[in-house]
Amino acid sequence: MTEWKGILSKVSFGVDVGGTFTDFVVFNHETKKYSLGKRLSTPENPSKGILAGVQDLLELLNIPASAIEHVIHGTTMVANKIIERKGAKVGLISTEGFRDNLELGREQRYDMYDLFIRRAEPLVPRYLRRTVFERVDWEGNTLRPIKIDQLDAIGELFTKEGVQAVAISLMHSYRNPEHEQKIRDHLKRLNPDLYVSISSEVSPEVREHQRTSTTVTNAYVQPVVDLYLNDLQQGFKDLGSKGTIYIMLSGGGVTTVDVATSVPVRMVESGPAAGAIAGSYYGKLRNEENVVSFDMGGTTAKICLINNNVPSTTSEIEVAREHRFKKGSGLILKVPSIEMIEIGAGGGSIAHLDSMGLLKIGPESAGADPGPVSYGLGGTSPTVTDADLVLGFLNPEYFLGGEMQLDITKAGEIIKQTIGDPLNLDAVQAAQGVNEVVNENMASAARVYAAEQGVDIRKYAMVAFGGAGPVHAYKVAKLLGIPRVICPLGAGVMSSVGMLVAPKSFDFVQSYISRVDSLDWDYLDNMYSGMESHAKDILTSAGVPISDIILTRSADMRYVGQGFEISVPIPEGSFKGGKSDQFTSAFNATYENLFKRYLTHVPVEAITWRLKASEPTPMPQLLFDIPTPETKNGRVKGTRPIYMSEKASFEDVPVYDRYALEPGFEFAGPALVEEKESTVYAGPDCKCTVDEQLNLIMEIVYK
Repeated sequence: MTEWKGILSKVSFGVDVGGTFTDFVVFNHETKKYSLGKRLSTPENPSKGILAGVQDLLELLNIPASAIEHVIHGTTMVANKIIERKGAKVGLISTEGFRDNLELGREQRYDMYDLFIRRAEPLVPRYLRRTVFERVDWEGNTLRPIKIDQLDAIGELFTKEGVQAVAISLMHSYRNPEHEQKIRDHLKRLNPDLYVSISSEVSPEVREHQRTSTTVTNAYVQPVVDLYLNDLQQGFKDLGSKGTIYIMLSGGGVTTVDVATSVPVRMVESGPAAGAIAGSYYGKLRNEENVVSFDMGGTTAKICLINNNVPSTTSEIEVAREHRFKKGSGLILKVPSIEMIEIGAGGGSIAHLDSMGLLKIGPESAGADPGPVSYGLGGTSPTVTDADLVLGFLNPEYFLGGEMQLDITKAGEIIKQTIGDPLNLDAVQAAQGVNEVVNENMASAARVYAAEQGVDIRKYAMVAFGGAGPVHAYKVAKLLGIPRVICPLGAGVMSSVGMLVAPKSFDFVQSYISRVDSLDWDYLDNMYSGMESHAKDILTSAGVPISDIILTRSADMRYVGQGFEISVPIPEGSFKGGKSDQFTSAFNATYENLFKRYLTHVPVEAITWRLKASEPTPMPQLLFDIPTPETKNGRVKGTRPIYMSEKASFEDVPVYDRYALEPGFEFAGPALVEEKESTVYAGPDCKCTVDEQLNLIMEIVYK
């Protein structure tokens, strides 16, 4: 790094590691401005790409690493390790009679008529799944005390087989964790280096399969995550940084490395969650209460519905599906998460013809290595990026601001050879087919998602970001009937911005099953007191003043006899004296809002109790350190022919320099707007305006 000369200014980084690119945002606390960066990911060791990108930005800003105050990091690494089966060797200890819990699952077929159905293989082979003689009932009473000496043989087996991590999931441990704790302590005495995850801490909820699957997955990735985060911390120290590293969680909150290492399963949707937070932020900035965030990166596209400025959430997600679009074919995890749909439709998604000769996009991706054919890094399969290049939407001389040169000739040749020739199409027609199919894939997924949520997506605005998002946003919005698209400045790295505007938070959960009119109110009081005390410890350790901590309670409730629950807000304060009428009224109101009716003759029961602890959501004013415009006179860099599907021909359109567009500037489509990290395509029937925050707003006119 060059010798630093100047006034020491603290900086904060947001870093998002994706399958193709690693994105960076750095906030200068003195100038109050944000600078952006993007580089290819290093899949073999993500920390190499992170540290190199951070160092590049520090040199660009002429600031030393000692100025780093904190780094907020999100990554798809956890999900990738599960999908690729590159985690630790894991053993499982369960209650006698429940050895095959992982394979029994929920006893449901995700495709009733598929005779060759495949399920996700358990992360623990059967010979490493062992049971112990013990039993606790659903109220937490000990029916069979555990005998610790039975663990010695299990411990010897695990040591002999080279087990690195153990998951412990016993019946009803969410009500009484004593046996799990005793097993953990004994195994740690036998082998202090062993990683041990217990379900009463990882996922203290009912439903044995989901709880066990979550605990096993936590154990499976814990050694890998621990090593990775330790290496990352050491890497920043070697750079000269003493700043704190925070980790983005699937639920949209930020926590410390220690907490993330103890429950790494909560990092499964770490990177994508940051995108939804960014979408929510820009919705608030524009006074748009209901938006759909559209994050199209190099590998996937993620779509999240945001209602009243709050992203949709869920308490259960699924990863590593055998069939990407078939729910139930993967590993089920009880993890608080922002709810979104993920489609194999990124810039690097591979276009191919299936066995019937139909054009398909993804889910396979060329990723960062070797990448699309046009990157010239060894890729041999046509991708969405290659098609966008052939159609003129991307500038081969200005990819990543000119840091990468794209080979349009190779892109056209491979598209014609693999897609065009078999279908008797030329390269342009084949590329247009790729473009239309990937857009319809994303629009179809969004339609189904909106229908499941019971909303009319035509009443939403779209926030488009990711490297490929602004290129495709106009056409996807048109297919969905969305009237307005918001493209933030620096849209190509917006997930990293989401990390800097996300609150520090953590979610707590505890199952306690009881009819509302029979609740033990003292027990409930003590349970929430314990969760709230733990919450305050975690957030204060992350630097949140105790006076700023916001505690929000909810309960998963249902009518007695129902199989699934709904989330109901419940009041703060003590429950002494009973709150059964208040709880029942809150449940009925929530139920009626969802289903337009409620019952008065069926009792209500509560299953699981939840607590979200958070600091106030930050709403900083985003001022970007804008690069010098390339246009010396005016805002137009020139013109470029793009393929207009409306006319089935190439037409010259103006190419605007994003960095030369000031607030209030207006123009009409068709046009392209180029910036370093992404390109916006504005279609022929939209009016574009630059607002005070330098967002590009596309208003689409429907005839």
